Amino acid sequence: MSKKIMSVILALCMTLSCLTVGSFVAEARTTENAEVSAQAASVEMGADYGLADDVQDGQILQCWNWSYNGIKANMQKIAEQGFSAIQTSPIQTIKETTQNRQMSGSWWVYYQPSNFSIETNSQNACGTKSEFKAMCDEAHKYGIKVIVDAVLNHLANNGDNTLSPTIPDDIRNDSSCWHDIKTNSWYATRYDITQYCMGGLPDLNTSNTKIQNYAISFLKEAIDAGADGFRFDGAKHIETPVDSGCSSQFWPNVLGAATSYAKSTRGITPYYYGEVLDKVTGSDDTGVASKVLSSYTSMMSITTSSVSNSIRNSVNSGDANGAKRSDFYLDDGSQAAGNKSVLWNESHDTYANGSSRGQSDTTLKKTWALVGSRAQACGMYLARPSSYSNQIGTASVTAWGDVEVKAVNQFKNYFVGKTEYLSSEGSIAYNERGTEGVVLVNCGGSSASVSVTAHKMAAGTYTDQITGNTFTVSNGKISGNIGSTGVAVVYNAKPAGPSASVNPGSQSYKTDTLTLTLNYKNATSGQYSIDGGSYTSFTDGKTITIGSGLAYGTKTTVTVKASDGTTTSDPETYTYTKVDPSLVQKVYFDNSSYNWSSAYAYIYVDSSTRNGAWPGVQMTKDSATGYYVIEVPEELSNGYVILTESSSATTNRYPADGETGMALNGKTMIMRANHSWEEYTETPSTTAAPTTQPTTAQPTTAAPTTVPVTTAPADKVLIGDVNLDGRITISDATEIQYHSSEYKVLTGNSAVAADTDKNGAINIKDATAVQCYIAGLTESSAYCGEYVGGETPTTQPTTTQPATQATQPTTTPSGNYLYYKNTNGWSTVKAYYWSDSNTKMTTWPGVDTTSVGNNTYRVEVPSDATYIIFNNGNSGNGNQTSDLTISGMNKIYENGTWSDYNG
Repeated sequence: MSKKIMSVILALCMTLSCLTVGSFVAEARTTENAEVSAQAASVEMGADYGLADDVQDGQILQCWNWSYNGIKANMQKIAEQGFSAIQTSPIQTIKETTQNRQMSGSWWVYYQPSNFSIETNSQNACGTKSEFKAMCDEAHKYGIKVIVDAVLNHLANNGDNTLSPTIPDDIRNDSSCWHDIKTNSWYATRYDITQYCMGGLPDLNTSNTKIQNYAISFLKEAIDAGADGFRFDGAKHIETPVDSGCSSQFWPNVLGAATSYAKSTRGITPYYYGEVLDKVTGSDDTGVASKVLSSYTSMMSITTSSVSNSIRNSVNSGDANGAKRSDFYLDDGSQAAGNKSVLWNESHDTYANGSSRGQSDTTLKKTWALVGSRAQACGMYLARPSSYSNQIGTASVTAWGDVEVKAVNQFKNYFVGKTEYLSSEGSIAYNERGTEGVVLVNCGGSSASVSVTAHKMAAGTYTDQITGNTFTVSNGKISGNIGSTGVAVVYNAKPAGPSASVNPGSQSYKTDTLTLTLNYKNATSGQYSIDGGSYTSFTDGKTITIGSGLAYGTKTTVTVKASDGTTTSDPETYTYTKVDPSLVQKVYFDNSSYNWSSAYAYIYVDSSTRNGAWPGVQMTKDSATGYYVIEVPEELSNGYVILTESSSATTNRYPADGETGMALNGKTMIMRANHSWEEYTETPSTTAAPTTQPTTAQPTTAAPTTVPVTTAPADKVLIGDVNLDGRITISDATEIQYHSSEYKVLTGNSAVAADTDKNGAINIKDATAVQCYIAGLTESSAYCGEYVGGETPTTQPTTTQPATQATQPTTTPSGNYLYYKNTNGWSTVKAYYWSDSNTKMTTWPGVDTTSVGNNTYRVEVPSDATYIIFNNGNSGNGNQTSDLTISGMNKIYENGTWSDYNG
């Protein structure tokens, strides 16, 4: 029995039991957690620093080779500088000591871990696990997130292409844990990039479940210790689900497990970004590169290194036009979305290899002004050591602590969610954010009097937050003086007032209770109210629980406000609806005004919690409403939806690329014309079957020669074909069972087809009649296999044959069918189909097709199949088509092209 049918039965039982015991009143709606967060008692999270809540919206300070104690000691300075997150060096156990060693000769040791656990030995100059945890606790007091540099692609060597003896025997002695460790990648194809060694470092077999479990265990350990996210070293060298010939589920499995664990144990969604340098593939095949890059960015953000480095080099050479670069292209022609990109002024690699180490702090801070002011890309600032010969573990305040960096960071945090406009005039490159701010950089020198075009800035008077100089915007020009730093950060900063929030936000829930966390910012106290009742005080981080004993359908409102002692914020109200867990949440799409050839729904919560890789799952046509429809998995109930015609659609999709999807909030939703997104209530139509019980009088056993005028449909309907696909199968019996249990309501032609005995009621007897018909048995009171309404075909299906052998209606059957015009005169036609994520849907030469006459053959394929080859069952030239991309169902391939099949 399916889970859904079982839930229907349980729901019915619960309904009956409620009728037995009568009604009751639930008085206690909330319970409170009496514990006050220790970190809130010490420092209000993000209270005075205006830090971005989402790492992607803010800035990361890479504390390269810093000790955990050193990071902890500088935490207040980091918050004051406006960094929302810090990034550590790798925290895994290393193969040799780094104590009393210089960065210049030993920083690489951290990228050769021995295993998948946090270092507990004092051989690590950065510190031990307990010191790491203490650092995380301190970061969280200031609202700062902790990003860990994680090495999952390889382990330590003992000299190039050998295994270090420090690797645990369970991994080192198991050949299935390794790729070919004797061969180095030559960066020519995705296969050798992901299956061979990166510069002599032993390459782990990341498709191996054992290795994946080790990686999951490490991420969980780091999350327990306080990590809020991860930067994945060498991410480009770990295969994705779409890599041809070398795909694996490493990323979905590992990130999915880590995300679920973080949510359940700490109530957070980790931030992920991967090191993807220059190209994802060694070739310049943009199609392959774009597909692979999209797979990465569906799960994490990535480093757009070539863009970052070109901006820095343009600034260094005085090229303002090059410095205003706004795209996110990689060198292979693929492009990431802005909100999936991480930009830097330099990285530890460019510093260590010398390509940026010789460039001045002035160049780096000008570069930071341009990359760090971007609207969607996260910024990563390398905390340069005061000297490359410093000992590992040294933490020092260098240029990252300068006023220009602070001003840029605060500017970015202030303008979260605002648009950007990058441009240049002469030696000035600048970025306008929203209509009230601009960052200007003099790539040709330091101080400068400027008068540049205002593309977005509103007329007015503004202040440079670095020098205090006045800038004016009038007559379409931004005018003022850039100070000696060569950078101006111009806007009128308004102090943020107190605010209060509830996490999670408004949504529905299927559990008996729901725990909520109450927070405030820039405030000293908060108050909350339940369902309009009196306000109760709360401290930041307090949790409350709602829903206990409430009936399904009950809405609970939680209103919060906060005060700084002088000002009280406007109340914010959140709504939570308790829903029956047996009900199925759906997404509908009214395609009547869009005319898409097909419809896909990409449903997600985050990069690792989704209904599959882009474009999601193909929606099916609901015969009762005419809308496309798809069920929402329970774990995505409060996620977001992007609707698209195909994986490559650019205009026939909504929302647009890079924009957040449409919120579900636990409800069944529909997108109508003009992208109207609204709640959809599934209600019976006026043609729905009556709910009254049939009379005791039985109809005559002889089939009537006509159908009563009052019940005859205008269309031709095959009795028993409830889902209207032209066949009578067990699925039709199931549809009747759903209706009988009130799990769904059959309407229109579906209701006519379900009423097999034509007695005006649909019940379990009709489901039995369909099952008898399929089995070739006769149910005397049923009319399965006969047609009513419209024009009856001249050839009727026999009542003793299964419906799959009945004569098909003359209209094109609905379903996932593809057709092939056999112009080659093959005696046999086979169909071999597959998808990027599942290359084993069929085995060569594929499945048999069915002749539908006129030299045409048909095959039914899964909705997630993306490619197909028609062939004659043998190999060789001329006996098969090329790889054909499936662009929609009910299409026919004839003379080299696809077209709609019309029967």
